[in-house]
Amino acid sequence: MERVIYIVFDKILSFFIKVIGTILSLTIILQIFSRIIMIHPFTWTEELSRFSFIWFCFLGSAYALHKKLHMGIDYFYRQYRPEKQRKIEIFVQLIILLFGALLIYYGIVLVQLTSIQLSTILRIPMSYMFSVLPITGTFFCLASVNQILSSRKQRRD
Repeated sequence: MERVIYIVFDKILSFFIKVIGTILSLTIILQIFSRIIMIHPFTWTEELSRFSFIWFCFLGSAYALHKKLHMGIDYFYRQYRPEKQRKIEIFVQLIILLFGALLIYYGIVLVQLTSIQLSTILRIPMSYMFSVLPITGTFFCLASVNQILSSRKQRRD
């Protein structure tokens, strides 16, 4: 299980985040360049940068969850004994699992609703943009289940 999680998050997801971050940076630079230098700036760069920013944020949040880089209130958490901390951690991971499941369900509903709608400038289906919701929900669920299993394993050891 650990090997699969490592490949999914540290290899595949981090690669896509880097690619999307590069696309985001390049489109913003191109947009700035076209506004300053050209008479008629590119219109598609604004929409592509917006879409890539949304994908970058959602996938980045899933990666941050996996790496435990998300913000939290540790002050209260550290006040408890290790046994109570593990129970709190499992409770938090169950809430994250529920949130991931909701992202998957309502993300699929939104993707289906927007499948015939096209973006204004790029003319791509909006379902491509909204498909990040169920994808992120799947990553949230994977990370949460992995954390719960790791916590249970630590408890047994």
